[in-house]
Amino acid sequence: MSGTADALPLTFEPWSRATADAVLGALDSAVHWSVAQGRHLLGPDEDGVAFRRARLVRAAATGEPVGFVVVRRTNDDPHWLWAHTEIVPEYRGRGLGAAALAHMSELVAGTHRGMRGKAVTGSAEHRWMTAHGFRRAQRHRTFRVRPGALGPVSHGYALEWFDGATGPVPDDAVRAWGDFLDATNWWHTPERTPLEQLRPYIDDRSDAPFVTARRPDGAVAGVAFLDDPFHGSDLDFSGGAVDPADPDARTIAAALLRLCGERLPEHDLLLELGDIHGETVALAEDIAAAVEDDAVFCERPDRAA
Repeated sequence: MSGTADALPLTFEPWSRATADAVLGALDSAVHWSVAQGRHLLGPDEDGVAFRRARLVRAAATGEPVGFVVVRRTNDDPHWLWAHTEIVPEYRGRGLGAAALAHMSELVAGTHRGMRGKAVTGSAEHRWMTAHGFRRAQRHRTFRVRPGALGPVSHGYALEWFDGATGPVPDDAVRAWGDFLDATNWWHTPERTPLEQLRPYIDDRSDAPFVTARRPDGAVAGVAFLDDPFHGSDLDFSGGAVDPADPDARTIAAALLRLCGERLPEHDLLLELGDIHGETVALAEDIAAAVEDDAVFCERPDRAA
């Protein structure tokens, strides 16, 4: 299949490892994680649940690889197709990316699914998506919070701390953590995650601190789970108000963070937050020592819908 961009005729051929190395070798190796994830989508065509179409883009006259484009459906996001395209640096700015996207749009027209992509907020890639019909769906930032960032927090919640030395996390707390994850899962609307799926994840990490904030009636209002995925000095803080729209969400998050800082004064906390986290984002903006990462997720609805 062929096409044209800025008077440069193009051909599109199915992806194969035998032809892929040439174009990947011409692209930057030191890239943001959003680009690395996009490249990870590459592979041979598939149908069904793991639908995928990937095309190597060549200059028709010379056969030189000038880029690629790929879309894939994932189990985590079955209602959309994740899209990624890259053009070799010396060929950028000539409309090749738009031509590749147009070609891919034709290939997936029958799926009746829109496309999603991601990039560094404010980057050239972000601007490119905006210029080609993608709209912002969610901004995700990773905030670094120092242990002493919060002073005393006035609140009316009973805080509980669980780790390997304090016994198992109660079922209602694990259930509340699952509800928090479901509520902040912006990319699709899942069914409520069953407790039997949540419990093994927590039990397998029994040494990782788990914190709850309970209302006077005993109901769990906030949760936090701290994990150390890279075995370093930083801890990932996953938590906040069980309901992100709770009018007291900021205070709940502040109380949880304050307790974590008191108990673990040698660790920085990393909070990965999207727009959907509401007032917890506003709190993080006020107290963070740094923003470690800032990415935007954009989507373009199915043009045939």
